[in-house]
This record gives sequence, structure tokens and C-alpha cells, in this order.
Amino acid sequence: MTYFRKLIVLILFVCPVVSLKAQNHCEQQTTLSLQKLTLLLQKNEVSSIMSTLQTMESSCGENEFTLRTKLIYQIINRETTDAVYNKYIKQRFDDELISRWDNSAEADYQNIYTRNKQKFNYVPLRHATDSLMKIKAKALLNSASYSSINDEEIAILYLFAGDSEAYLDIIAERKDDEPSDVEPNVYDWHQPKHTFGIYAGLFSPLGTNNFFSKSFTAGLSIMTPLTKDFVGELQYKFRIHPGAQPFDFNYKEEIREVQSSTSHVLSVGLGYKLVDTKKNTILPKVNLGLGFIWTGLSEVEYGEDDEGNETETTRFRNVNTLHSTFGLTFMRHLRNKTYIGLESNLHIIPYQWDSNLHSPIPSQYASFEFFVRF
Repeated sequence: MTYFRKLIVLILFVCPVVSLKAQNHCEQQTTLSLQKLTLLLQKNEVSSIMSTLQTMESSCGENEFTLRTKLIYQIINRETTDAVYNKYIKQRFDDELISRWDNSAEADYQNIYTRNKQKFNYVPLRHATDSLMKIKAKALLNSASYSSINDEEIAILYLFAGDSEAYLDIIAERKDDEPSDVEPNVYDWHQPKHTFGIYAGLFSPLGTNNFFSKSFTAGLSIMTPLTKDFVGELQYKFRIHPGAQPFDFNYKEEIREVQSSTSHVLSVGLGYKLVDTKKNTILPKVNLGLGFIWTGLSEVEYGEDDEGNETETTRFRNVNTLHSTFGLTFMRHLRNKTYIGLESNLHIIPYQWDSNLHSPIPSQYASFEFFVRF
């Protein structure tokens, strides 16, 4: 045990130190590279610029600044920009640059940078390299010899030139011009397949209940595709209540005191997608099914088949009842058919529906459950 404690202490000590050293090395390398780039950008020494960017990335990895510089020089040199452009957009560096321009416009931009240097890739706000690349982007936009550059390059050059509004306007126009049959909708992020769910949570009576207290609940379900507004569900749930109090139950024409440890329900449900975004879904739903309290009691019934042979059938004697549920489901879409979520439910279970029950078990309950769908 002492060995493991020492190992944990060592890990907790070493990891922050290593991380801090890597961070300091990145900042130092970026500072040195920016000093070189200021002069190199003025002279347009492309090979030296690319070499310096490579040095920066070896210490800090690719970031918004290095990809922005590469993109500008790919456009200047009339090279294909697809790979770098897609990488820039996929990592949402356009949003990062918009934020950078907004922060640079603030009066206390120096304090903003000092408080979170890492956020800005250790490139100070209003740095000379920003100004030089803005000049180059504006020159490209105004140059007749670059009139053949594509719409994506025009849009990104406006952003590099510091005109965030023009960039966003062009992007919005391009989305509006897309054919209606490829417009994004819920069918693009939900899979047209059934999903299976695994549930676990807490089941609790509402108000005074002399028979059941808080208990563990779990279950399984199959749900129709979430591509439709109305969603169907087949569900099995059980709960475990080993501390439940005994109740009176009619068995073989006599009243017995029974103590149960589990209850079960099989139900069908219907839900409606009240809210459905690319990541989050809110689904009110109603379930109705047959539930029972397991008593462990059974009877053997004797009879005859069509050929006159004696038969015997075992009949379980449980507390059977109707089980209705009114719930609200919150789901977060992870990928493909995989979701996680929370579900809160109100349960109405009229146990007096079974005439063999002779104890006044309350009928109102609530549950709160976590689930995974796949």
C-alpha cells in the first residue's frame, strides 16, 4: 500500500511539471518564431516561412495561426487549398479567429492576452504578424490577377483581413443557396433504425407509503427510429425492494401475509419529440402496461387434454395491476445510434385493481433514471 501511495504522489507531482515544461517550451519557441516571421512575412520568403511554421508545430502542434499562414501562402502561390482549408474549418479555427479579432478590438487587449496566453497560441493580440497577414489578405481580394480564386477562398480571405461580418455573410448566403434536398434536418443526424435502451435509477413513493420505500429500478426497452416525430416503445422494467413491508393477499381462499422483494412491468409507450436539435432531444411520453408484485406463490391446476390425458399447469399468484407512466426524457446524441440521457416519470399503479389484495397499497410513485441507447 505504501508503494502505491508513493507512486500516486510521484504521478501527481511529475505530470503537472512535465505539462508546465511543455507549455513553457511552446511559448518560448513561438516567441522566437514570431520574431523571425515578422521580417520573413515582409520579404515574402516562402521557404523560410514554411520552415519556421514547421518548427512552431513541432513544439506546439498545428494551430489557428500556423494554418492561417499556410492558407494565405497557398492562395498566393495558386496552390490547392482543400486539405488545409478543410482542416481549418473542421477544427473551428474560423470561430477562434473571429474571437481573436473581437478580443483585439478591446481597450484592455493586453490584459486579455496575459490572462490566457495559451488560448491565443502564445501569439499576442495585435501582433505585427496579424497586421501583415491582414494586408496580404486585402491585397489578394483586390488583385485582378487573383480574380479566379473560389468562393471558399474569398470568404476565408475576408476573415483573414479582419472583416468577420463579410465572412459570415458569405457563409450564410452559401447555405441559403444550397438545394432544398440537401438542407440539414433531423433525418441527417438520427439513424432510421430501432434503438435499444438500458435503464437504471431510483423509484420512490409519493407521499406516505407504509409498504414501499425508495428502491432501485432498472430495465430494457426497444424504441422505433427517432427520425419520426412520434416514437413508439416496448419496455420492461423491474424494481428491487427487499425492505418492503408485508401485505395481506388472498391465496387458496385464505388471507396470507406476503413480503415481496421485486416488482415488474411490461408496457408499450408513445412519445412526441418536443425539442430535437442535432445534439439534444426532449421527448414527453406515455406508457401503459401490465405490472405485478412478485409474491413467490403458485398453484398447480389439474385438467385433461383433448385425448383424455391428465395435465397439470403451474399458475403463479401475484398482485396483478395496471401500470401507467407519464414521463419526460432528455437525450443527448453522441454518434450514429448512440445516446445517453435522463428520464423522470410519474407512475400511477392502482394495486387495488387486483381483488386478491387486501392491503391499501398507495398507487402514486415517481422515478428518476439514467439510460444509454444504442
